[in-house]
Amino acid sequence: MNKILLSFFLFCAIAFSSGIISVTGHGGNVALADTTDRNPNGSSELSLLMRKMYDHTVEAKKALEQKKVAPSPRSLTTLKTAAPTDSETKNQYYDTFADIYLQSLDAYNHSGKKTLTKNYNALINSCLACHSSHCPGPVPKIKKLLLPATP
Repeated sequence: MNKILLSFFLFCAIAFSSGIISVTGHGGNVALADTTDRNPNGSSELSLLMRKMYDHTVEAKKALEQKKVAPSPRSLTTLKTAAPTDSETKNQYYDTFADIYLQSLDAYNHSGKKTLTKNYNALINSCLACHSSHCPGPVPKIKKLLLPATP
C-alpha cells in the first residue's frame, strides 16, 4: 500500500512540475491571453485612442436602435494631445480635423431623438474627412458605420 501511495505522489509531483497537470485546470500548453501588439513598432497613444473611437461608434450605432446616445469615453477629448506613432501624422491640418471631430462628438452627445442619426453620421463623416486626406487604410471600415438618413 505504501509503495502505491509513494508512486502516486511521485507521479503527481512529476506531472505538476512538467505541466501535464495544472492547478488552474488548463494544462501546460494553453495560452491564457494574446499579449502581442498589432503594430510591429508598438501602439502609440493616438492609435490606441483611434481604436477606442471606433469602439465607441460601434456602441453608438447599436444605441441608435433604441434612439439613445451611447456615452462617450472622456479619453476621446484627448485627440489633440495624444502622441502619434509617426511625428509627421500631426501635420498642419490635424488640429482642424481634430476640432471638427470634437465638435461633432459634442453635438452627438447632446442630440435629441430627432437629430440623433444626423449627428451620429456627422461624427462618422468627420472621421472619414480626416482619414480620406491622411491614413486612408481604415476608410472602408469607417464607411460601414454610416447609417441611412432618417426623414
